[in-house]
Amino acid sequence: MRVARSESRKAALANGSVFLVTLAMGLMAGGGLPYQLLLSAGLSTPSTTFTMIHPPFSDTSNVFIITMNSLMEWLLIPAALFLNWHIPKRRTLIVIAAAAFYAMRVWSYIYFVPNIFEFGALPPDGPFSAEVVERFRMWVNLNWLRIALQEVLTYLLFLLAAFVPASATGTFRKPTGERAAEQNPQSA
Repeated sequence: MRVARSESRKAALANGSVFLVTLAMGLMAGGGLPYQLLLSAGLSTPSTTFTMIHPPFSDTSNVFIITMNSLMEWLLIPAALFLNWHIPKRRTLIVIAAAAFYAMRVWSYIYFVPNIFEFGALPPDGPFSAEVVERFRMWVNLNWLRIALQEVLTYLLFLLAAFVPASATGTFRKPTGERAAEQNPQSA
């Protein structure tokens, strides 16, 4: 009885961690995509685009992005790895998702973050040199790749992992009535 409860708790924690990461990745993609669309649309008029990376727009999106990425980096993905390690099929999907996510985070810290701080230090109303505008255009275009790998791919891999049964036997917990019928086959 105690072993079954422990197994049930393990499965619930594993499922919960996958659910939370999938939800968080969906929120990140859902929050990052409209912002990215605005930046991309504004590339034809750089003065408008650079306005988007200054307050009040940048303040709210920065808080959201920093909060979500910090939760993912330090809590949710490590917890999902730890709680699902005993499930080989899930482990494979989660390790691939984590590798893609953390690779994109490294790229973010090396390239995207320093550049957006530099662009944010520019006055929002210009004037902007052709070199700065081209660098910003490159940043926005590369950010599409980052969104695809860090948020969409990771989301899809965790979504797939959610469909892998969490229990060691590959079955889900049965309702009480079904368990009683299995234990007493002559009464059914």
